[in-house]
Amino acid sequence: MWRQAWAKAPKVELGEQQQWLPLLTHLTDTGRTIGLLWDEWAGPGPRAVVERDVGDQTLARQIAVLAAALHDIGKLSRAFAGQVPRMREHMEAHGFRWHDAADVTDSRRLPHSVVGHVLVRDLLRGYGASRRSADAFAVIIGGHHGVPPTQQLLNDVMDSRWLVGVGHWEEARTSLIQHVLTDLDLHEATSAVGQIVLSDASQMLLTGLVITADWIASNDRQFPLVPMPEQVAESSQSRADRAWQRLSLLPLWQPTDEALREEPTRLLRSRFVNAEHYQANAMQRRAVTAAREMPGPGLLIIEALMGTGKTEASLLVAEVFARRFGRSGVFYGLPTRATTDAMFDRVLPWWRGVPDEKHTTVRSVQLRHSGAPLNERFSSLPRGGTNKTGPFSGVPAEVGRDERDVPLWAGRRHVTAEAVAHHWTSGRKKAALADTVVATIDHELLSALASRHVVLRHLGLARQVVVLDEVHAADAWMMVYLERALEWLGRYGAPVVALSATLPPGQRTAMIQAYERGRRAGLPPNPEALDPDLDLPVRSGHTKVPLPVAPATTDYPVMTCLSEGFVTQQAAPAGVQRRVSLAWLRHGTEHLADLLGAELSEGGCAVVVCNTVNRARARYEALRERFGSRVHLAHSRFIAADRARNDEWLRTAFGPTDGNPEANSRDGRIVVATQVVEQSLDIDFDLMVTDLAPVDLVLQRIGRLHRHERGDARPPRLRHPRCFVTGFDPEAGPESLDGGSARVYGTHLLLRSAALIDHVMHTRGAITLPQDVPELVRRCYGEEGSRSPGVGTSHGGRCRGAPQHDRNPVAQRKRIPASVTRREKDPDRHAGGER
Repeated sequence: MWRQAWAKAPKVELGEQQQWLPLLTHLTDTGRTIGLLWDEWAGPGPRAVVERDVGDQTLARQIAVLAAALHDIGKLSRAFAGQVPRMREHMEAHGFRWHDAADVTDSRRLPHSVVGHVLVRDLLRGYGASRRSADAFAVIIGGHHGVPPTQQLLNDVMDSRWLVGVGHWEEARTSLIQHVLTDLDLHEATSAVGQIVLSDASQMLLTGLVITADWIASNDRQFPLVPMPEQVAESSQSRADRAWQRLSLLPLWQPTDEALREEPTRLLRSRFVNAEHYQANAMQRRAVTAAREMPGPGLLIIEALMGTGKTEASLLVAEVFARRFGRSGVFYGLPTRATTDAMFDRVLPWWRGVPDEKHTTVRSVQLRHSGAPLNERFSSLPRGGTNKTGPFSGVPAEVGRDERDVPLWAGRRHVTAEAVAHHWTSGRKKAALADTVVATIDHELLSALASRHVVLRHLGLARQVVVLDEVHAADAWMMVYLERALEWLGRYGAPVVALSATLPPGQRTAMIQAYERGRRAGLPPNPEALDPDLDLPVRSGHTKVPLPVAPATTDYPVMTCLSEGFVTQQAAPAGVQRRVSLAWLRHGTEHLADLLGAELSEGGCAVVVCNTVNRARARYEALRERFGSRVHLAHSRFIAADRARNDEWLRTAFGPTDGNPEANSRDGRIVVATQVVEQSLDIDFDLMVTDLAPVDLVLQRIGRLHRHERGDARPPRLRHPRCFVTGFDPEAGPESLDGGSARVYGTHLLLRSAALIDHVMHTRGAITLPQDVPELVRRCYGEEGSRSPGVGTSHGGRCRGAPQHDRNPVAQRKRIPASVTRREKDPDRHAGGER
């Protein structure tokens, strides 16, 4: 009788023969599949979280299999089984009975996932489990459609037992469960799960694994249906093994010991394109050393000047972390689509060239943002496929590979792996499950939201080393989610690398404390710390031990390392100094046009950075009238195809030369842009005009000025870097502040930054990089008033009309904007603060 319960309704295939899948087969298929995922795909990161709760590696695996094997038990209920008339007739013919009031809409009243939650909870209670233990496991069953059930839904099941089915329905479910437990050898796991309480982290990761296994087992190309009313004759293990081979998920990346022992310069030369003559700088060497010396997974914050190789340092560190802490890939998060596309071009050759213990020849990669399909390099990657002769055997070896992407090692080219955008991880929800993901940072921030299928984001991040670039760009809206996401990463023990050139000290501490809160929440109970209300031991993270604080420092570059609850810092020599002249530029496009006309008279190129799209458009139109086609516009509101072309053109025309003649054809070009050019783009201009912005963002923009060594290629009058600041008149006071800029960044913070910039102009005339960076950022966001020694202007110590220190500048910089709903609709567009 119970063998006639169905999981997949009949499908009419060739010859009008109806195909179906019995519920028994689907449960065992899913149980076997999650076992294969656990062994060959999940990796040490997610497994370690569950094993820490369970206390035994083998038992942890069996508990995962148990969850998958019972995930659809709620389908053996009147509410679900009666929704397809043909299947109801079939089950009635084999002894199942329906209530006279049964209706095909009952399945919507009682979703089978919620019914399964209640049934599994009751099953475990029958095995002696406590209510807390049973609920902690049953929520995996209830949440396997992406959202855990509410208490109201659970109450509806309890109040509608007639829709679940009693009597012969209960007997059938008992027989089915016992058969599944016997087939998969899960009786011990069923008894053991009642003796433990799975943590929230284990619940998240196990739910993600169950969803993944269910999706694989529900694909009838991997697990074929059978003619109705036949049963599947093949054994569950051989059926799963054959399906796994067809699916061809890629093997785990396992870094070699080279990352732990090789000298940093040799690592740098062997991992990156055209790097055979590179020397690892002091910052890169210190970063690799810090990663090798960390006692456990944690957070490494690298603060260094723009254009000094932070990207290469982060990938070297990621390889060290992956080797030491058992990660199988990298998540690289960036603030905008343009920077994400640019970073994909840099990460892809590294991912192909980094070695692997098993010498795997195919590796999974994904580019994640709303315009990813328009990226030509990503769209040209092979998707792979299913065939009879092995994974990707039909993919030509050189498809999607550029010969320039092959790194050098000791003067010899070595074999590289093929990067594949695997067909199975190409969907919107499943893309997080690729080994290496280059994405806009919102895809990491969304892990902090209680959204549908968020567990898949958690499962993907728990397998990876997480690199977050330009973290200073986070405002209040982003920082709330960033801190929560860091808590989860700390909870999973996922190592994190954060990069910035200009990080306010308060933000550094906030990130450290967020990660540490998550790490402490995963520690075992501390018998010496008692809850004062319950007189029970609490987890170590809930004790009154203060959270660590990032030490105040004026060192730069600097690496701040959090590991095992302790914070250390390592400074690196500052390296070559660079002076950038600063000057105010009066309001009005006529002054701007006159300046550009004079400065570009001998050639060269300039960038005009605006704080709002409307201001950029207005300046573009005015400059276009005078300079014609030499003026180009770049902002985030272009349609996707045009924006992708703009981004690619920027990287080609103003990026590193690399023997590309187009990159040197820059005579008289003017780019009017918003914050899309502010950070993470490896582009270079001879002259810059920027709207007034917070001082850290002005410094970020200056990072696009004389970024590359061009020597005599620059016109004589542009061989010294100069930046003109507009959007404010220090003589006129706050009334002259551009209204759009004030709406984006806040009046107080802009005036505070104006005072700092004006002081530099009147005392030194230039900023010295990198020495001035930490001091300017600290004074901008610190507690000192604007009359502090060394800060102010020639106008009595501060910008005329600027407020005294009566408001919190950090709160002004990190305020929640009014357009939160617009950000949620298009996080790519707002990630860099653009309006």
